[in-house]
Amino acid sequence: MARFLTADLPVGTSRGWKAPVATVIAVLVVSVCLTWTFFSMRAVMGVGGSCADGGPYVSAQPCPDGSWLIAVAIPVMLLTAMFGSAVAMSAGAPNLLLPMWGLLFGSLGWNFLEFAFKGDGVVWGWLVCGVLFWLMAAPAVFAMLLEVKKAVLPPDPPKPGAGSRWWVPAYAALGSIGFLFGAWSFNALS
Repeated sequence: MARFLTADLPVGTSRGWKAPVATVIAVLVVSVCLTWTFFSMRAVMGVGGSCADGGPYVSAQPCPDGSWLIAVAIPVMLLTAMFGSAVAMSAGAPNLLLPMWGLLFGSLGWNFLEFAFKGDGVVWGWLVCGVLFWLMAAPAVFAMLLEVKKAVLPPDPPKPGAGSRWWVPAYAALGSIGFLFGAWSFNALS
């Protein structure tokens, strides 16, 4: 199913240092942008789910601090994931689009579900959105679990051109560092 999204394709392999370094930077940038998107969405949902600043009309609900980061985070995240995937696959690492997809829709779905049950009653619109976002995340999460399984229990003998196993824990560690920096920078910028 997700074979075209993995490093199993016959791609060129880079033997230099530039592709691994660019991959590390791309993973960090994607995880920071995912964190900014998550917290920006929470900030907007905290004021009711919609806000506006500036323009010719007076808004009933001004946007909370930090909400502007979502406008930066999403395009930067998408472009970095696309560029980073091309570079990562040339270094034998998994692409970044699959984790970005699963984590983006999974985390935003979590926000919808949490806010759907926050308060006295159920907010059905947010509940439906949360379920839909988790359904959209499910194929990517399933494919990621298959990739983790292949990294932990590689086929015997390994396929030629298969990526290196050390990228799986490296992505997890780099993603955690990116999350921590993203949370810190979100608080500093808002």
